[in-house]
Amino acid sequence: MKILLCHNYYKTRAGEGLVFEHEKNLLIKNGNNVQTYSRDNNEINSFTASKRFGSFLSGFNNKKTQNDIDSIIAESRPDIAHVHNVFPLISPSLYAGLNRHQVPIVQTFHNFRFICPNGLLFIDKKECPYFLKKNIHCVKNKCYKQSYIYSAWYSAILAYHSKKKTFIDKIDRYIALNSFTKSVFVKAGFDSKKIVVKPNSASANASSFNKNPDNYILFAGRLSQEKGVLTLLKAAAKVPSLPLKILGDGPLENKIKQFISENNLTHVELLGYQPQMEFEKYIANALVTILPSECFENCPLTVINSLYLGTPVIASRTGGIPDFVPEEKAGWLFTPGNAEELTQKLKLIENNKNKIIEMRPRVREWGIEQFSPETNYKKLIKIYNETL
Repeated sequence: MKILLCHNYYKTRAGEGLVFEHEKNLLIKNGNNVQTYSRDNNEINSFTASKRFGSFLSGFNNKKTQNDIDSIIAESRPDIAHVHNVFPLISPSLYAGLNRHQVPIVQTFHNFRFICPNGLLFIDKKECPYFLKKNIHCVKNKCYKQSYIYSAWYSAILAYHSKKKTFIDKIDRYIALNSFTKSVFVKAGFDSKKIVVKPNSASANASSFNKNPDNYILFAGRLSQEKGVLTLLKAAAKVPSLPLKILGDGPLENKIKQFISENNLTHVELLGYQPQMEFEKYIANALVTILPSECFENCPLTVINSLYLGTPVIASRTGGIPDFVPEEKAGWLFTPGNAEELTQKLKLIENNKNKIIEMRPRVREWGIEQFSPETNYKKLIKIYNETL
C-alpha cells in the first residue's frame, strides 16, 4: 500500500512526533511504500519579520502546502494519506489539496486542537467550559500561548475552517485514541460513524521488562501546571520513605525545585530531560509510574510504555486514562488534583511492595495485548482498508 504520512512538528518534540515516526517505521517494516510530508516549527526561528507576518496569513491556507501536495501526487500518487498534525505551517489547506486529487484521508486526534486553540480543553487550572461556544472565550482567556494576539489568530483559523466544515467534510476517517476523546468530538459535531478508537502503540523495547524493579516511583513528563506535578509533590511529602524520581523539564521547574527545597524532600530527585533509551530504563526499573494530570489526557506514551513493560501505573481519572488503566489489573486511579487521595495510593504502594512486584507479569500481559506494535499495525491497516 502507498501511504502518505503528514505531520507538522512542534518546536519542542512531543508525543505526536514520536507516534508519527514510530508508525512510519512500523508501516515500512511491514512492507508498505511510505512517503512523508512534514514541516517543523523550528523553521520559524529563521523567518524574517515579513515572513513571520506572512505565516500568520498562511496559517489559514498555505499556498506552499498546496503546491507541495500537487507535486507529491504528480510524482507518486498515494493510495491514502494519514495526517497527524497540520498546525501551523502545513495548515488545513492540506485537506483541500488531498481532496482535490481524491486521496482518502485518515486523521489522528492527538489532542483537541480542532475544537480548542490550546488543544487541551484546559483553562485557568481547570477543565474548559467554553469549547462548544464561540471562540471569543479563547481570546478573552488568552488560551493560546497566554497571548491575546496568538489566541485571536488561532481562534480565527478554527472559526474559518469550522465555517467551511473543513475538518468535518474533507476528512474520511478519524482515529480517536480513546473512547473519551471520541465522545468529545461527537459532542462537537463530528460523525461518530467516521471515528475509530485505536490507542497508540508502545515504542519501548519489550526485552526491558524487569521482574525485580528498584525501590522508587517515577513521574516522567512535562513540568507544567496541567500535568499535576505539584499535586504529586504534596502527596509525596507525606510518604518520605518512598523515593520519587522526576524526569522532564518545563515551565514549573524552578517552582518545583523551590517546593522540594522548602519542604526538605530529600527523597525526591529531579533528573531533567532524558533520551529515549534512558527514559525506558527508568520506566522498566520503577515500582510504579505516576501520571497525576489535571487535564484531559489523551493517550500518554508514558502510560502505554509503562504497561507494555509491566510497570503498574497510578493515574488521575481523567480523559482516556480509564480505558488504559483498569483498576487492580494494571494500576490504580484517583481524582485529579486530590493530593490526599494520591497520598493514600502512595501508601498502598509503600505497604504492599511485594504484591506490586508480583502483579508485574499480569500488567505486562495486558500491556502487550493492548499496545504491542503488532496489534497496532493490524488495527492501523484495517482502518486504512476500510477507508479506501
